[in-house]
Amino acid sequence: MNESKRDLTLDSILLGIKPGETVLVEYTPISSPEILLYLMITKCMKRGVPVIIDDIADTFSEYITRLKILGVPTEDLLNAPVIKIGGDKNVGKVLGNVEIGRYSLDFVAYSEVYEKVAPKEIVCNPVLGIHKLFVSLDLQDARGLVRNIASFVGNETRFAVYFINREILKEKSLEILGLLEEISTSVFRWELHKEVYKLSVIKSPNPDILGSEFSFSAADLSKLIKR
Repeated sequence: MNESKRDLTLDSILLGIKPGETVLVEYTPISSPEILLYLMITKCMKRGVPVIIDDIADTFSEYITRLKILGVPTEDLLNAPVIKIGGDKNVGKVLGNVEIGRYSLDFVAYSEVYEKVAPKEIVCNPVLGIHKLFVSLDLQDARGLVRNIASFVGNETRFAVYFINREILKEKSLEILGLLEEISTSVFRWELHKEVYKLSVIKSPNPDILGSEFSFSAADLSKLIKR
């Protein structure tokens, strides 16, 4: 199986995501997903691809703090437009707020905020901390949240990238993780093995990137930041 893996650059993988896609990035608790977010956003900005970050329950603030501790420059990320969904830490260029209700978030209110701030170009839309909503819901409400996420699939004004802590979601509900993998058009895995970070494309409608991998050592992170 490993022999069929193809090594690609991160640029190649990002360019292989199609408008309208919903991408699930499953990361482990020790894999530092903020590094992948940093690389993704900076590469999109260099290519002129607009970015809007959905920050659920102050997750973006947590990412920024950890990046600073790593010594990674955060200026580009802090200049990215942000839609706050719950939480009270206004980190980044916050352009709108959506409250989290007792049983999840109001997607009608979210759509109204998003439409006000979205540019006409195709947007890269990272969604941070969605697993925090799922762990607070019972199974019925969690299924409803999956249906709401599925309703955005095919919206060709953007491609959404949902960062989720795979271990937390597995512990909460394997059913919900399976449903998210099914409704997502692409599934990526972000892992850390010893000193090597690896992004694997597990599912994709694009055969050019399906089954591919991008990896680098912790020592090479500084080289990637300078590119």
